[in-house]
Amino acid sequence: MERMPPDPAAHPEQPHRDRPGADQPTPDRSSADQPTPDRSGADLPGAESRRRMREFAESPPYPVHGLRRPVVVPAILGGWEAADGRTTAVRLSYGWCPEAEAAEPPAALGRGCPQLRVDTGPPGSAGEPADLRGVLLDWLGGQAGAEPVHGRSARGELCVLGDAWALRLAVDGQAVTVLGRGVDPADVELGPVGDLLPYVVERDRLLAQLCASRSALPEPELAPAHGIAAVRAFLETFVPGGPDAAESYGALGRRAVAELDGVLRCGPARATYLVYSLVNQITELRRSMPWFSAPHGPRAAAVEELLRHLVLGQPVDSESAQLLWEQYWSVQQRAADADLDWLHGLWVEAWTDWAQRRSSPD
Repeated sequence: MERMPPDPAAHPEQPHRDRPGADQPTPDRSSADQPTPDRSGADLPGAESRRRMREFAESPPYPVHGLRRPVVVPAILGGWEAADGRTTAVRLSYGWCPEAEAAEPPAALGRGCPQLRVDTGPPGSAGEPADLRGVLLDWLGGQAGAEPVHGRSARGELCVLGDAWALRLAVDGQAVTVLGRGVDPADVELGPVGDLLPYVVERDRLLAQLCASRSALPEPELAPAHGIAAVRAFLETFVPGGPDAAESYGALGRRAVAELDGVLRCGPARATYLVYSLVNQITELRRSMPWFSAPHGPRAAAVEELLRHLVLGQPVDSESAQLLWEQYWSVQQRAADADLDWLHGLWVEAWTDWAQRRSSPD
């Protein structure tokens, strides 16, 4: 169920609303992340993200495969996905890495640089069904000018869309999905990765470089908003049909955190934690509650109650659902692989009951 958007302070230029075929982060374009499968580690704020990434790299849950040939750099740990309390994919990215939140390829690499991603599933996953079309479209941002072409190669199932492709292999009983562009799939050779820490070190270096280059850029101009209105403006970029924040995503997120801190006097770290909690609950509502995406559903009322409960501390009809979410969010921040299906189920029931009460005649 876990799905976290990029840190608006660390990655200011990356919008994270869902797109068709992505979920999510659905914030989910997938989802949202996400779920679509939940993403962990890569999307947590700053220092916490680095800590979780290093902990994961030091003790991965199962053997991981990566690119052996051709040699493509940089190579980073892009993150991992989890569902039902277990890791379902470990992601390594090579070349221009969208997982590092770079909206454009670094100038040193150029627009024609190769781009690859290798997702390793757990032992026994080789026989599981896969939606290569969906995975490829998600990787491309949900946009396609033509329908992908499916086929099989001597190595496995292949899906091709323009210059991009997705190849699914079975390696020692594990499903390994390779996505690429700028490289022929026949030229790709995989091998076991004995140490993930260099991938984390390279990710940290790349992110520091990107953040340093962005710090010199002027802030985009935003429509005036203060207090709860600033938080609402950021949240609206994640709801179905909401505005596309584009280059303003990071500025909206930073302002939401600062304004929430100003209202609650809780400190920047706590404000960031709360903003992420709000965004992820909206992401999960998109994923789990059909009424939240329905044209005439009580979506606006739900968002209003989220804000009133968290920011203003006012009593709301959805309080029981929100308290369940707060419990989940707190636990999963401490133990991402905890089995919280039971808590998710209670949360779904609480929001479902809330929506039914709103639609019932008095």
